[in-house]
Amino acid sequence: MISKASELLEIFIREETKKLAGFEMPHMPTLGSAYEEITKQGIDQNFAIPKHLDLSVVSGFVSIGGEMQPAQIDCMLVHGKGERYGLTEQYIYDIENILCIFEVKKTLRKPDYIDAMDHLASIRRKFAEHFENKLIHEGYEPDITSARRHFAQITGKIAPERYSGIHGLSEIDGILFYCLVQESLAPVTIIHGYFGYKTESGLRKVFVDILEEKKEAGAGFGIPSIPSLVTSNQYCLVKGNGVPFLAIKDEDKWVAVFSTRHNSAKLILELIWSKISCHFDIKMPWNDGLHMDSIEPLLIAKAVRIGDEAGWMYNSVEFKEKRLKRDDDNIWEPAILGKAEISAINIMAMRGGYLPLDEGMNEYLTSKHGAMAVEVGQNLIATRLFMRDGEYIRPIHAHTHVVTLDDNTGYASSERDRLDLWCDKNGIPPHYLNLLFIE
Repeated sequence: MISKASELLEIFIREETKKLAGFEMPHMPTLGSAYEEITKQGIDQNFAIPKHLDLSVVSGFVSIGGEMQPAQIDCMLVHGKGERYGLTEQYIYDIENILCIFEVKKTLRKPDYIDAMDHLASIRRKFAEHFENKLIHEGYEPDITSARRHFAQITGKIAPERYSGIHGLSEIDGILFYCLVQESLAPVTIIHGYFGYKTESGLRKVFVDILEEKKEAGAGFGIPSIPSLVTSNQYCLVKGNGVPFLAIKDEDKWVAVFSTRHNSAKLILELIWSKISCHFDIKMPWNDGLHMDSIEPLLIAKAVRIGDEAGWMYNSVEFKEKRLKRDDDNIWEPAILGKAEISAINIMAMRGGYLPLDEGMNEYLTSKHGAMAVEVGQNLIATRLFMRDGEYIRPIHAHTHVVTLDDNTGYASSERDRLDLWCDKNGIPPHYLNLLFIE
């Protein structure tokens, strides 16, 4: 469904853009408004957003804590009724009712890129201030369900059950957890450039240059200030914040930003649908089979303390355009499990979802499989399906599905539909051990 919907959105944008190309329009604000309208009407189509949820797409202003922010927003996906701004077609919406915020550019150039990033970052900073004010003065208890899952997938550690538990984390883990909570609750921010950078490497390079210039000017960008998505032609930069993408490089490197090069309309819809799903706690009709977006890591992020300051340290992964050229044919696969890991999961299931990493377990796994318990535990954590909880290893997700083969190796996933498809494609009988973990 997501593939078909994105094809329709892509066709809509392409055809409406062609119409604009047939006009001579020297008045740039009018031309800019025309491209904003294409984005608004494209997102407002029935195939793009479910209308029964009282969603609409408007232009206007963001209100945070009762204070209207001064800069106008090109396009917002909103829920419910806003306040009309006088006799104009602009609307004021409270940040709590805004799912996505768009900055639209006909041609994305570096100055426009910087202005859009600054604008969206200012909204995110105000959102953070409002978040803190509600915590302190209103007894606000944020929903941290998705942030807890993302934290566990990145770190392999269990997250606090309540937001106040952040004070029990180490400073570095606390920075990461705070960021993930913010990312799960704040509106998605998108810079939608119709034209501009003609290569993926060019879009990647200018982003890194902007971050470096901000750092040199003493105005560094934290993860929350980085846009969720930037598009230019078919190229995209995507923030791996878990809404919906989360990427880990090697064993423990969080890919905070990555790039794609094939279908910007699909990326826009994937972020919008994920936000709708989280906001309303509903399942969207993804039905995207085994296809996986072909991504390349750009920004590796790690929370650090240097001297008296704590913040984010970035390492960029820079490739030439030739290295970035690739097909859009990645296929989803479940996590691969060895004999020791399958054995450990069976024991975990018999013990109520907890695998102890004690001496007895170490003796058993060593004698039976020649693998130490700590090693097996790390292998399970590396699947991003399990985490450490004290002296135990346990599932991250409420449902974990495990396929055991005749040689006692196997596969695991938290996505039942995709695992069914993958087993069918590979001729594997879909007989699962289903771990149901209820906290």
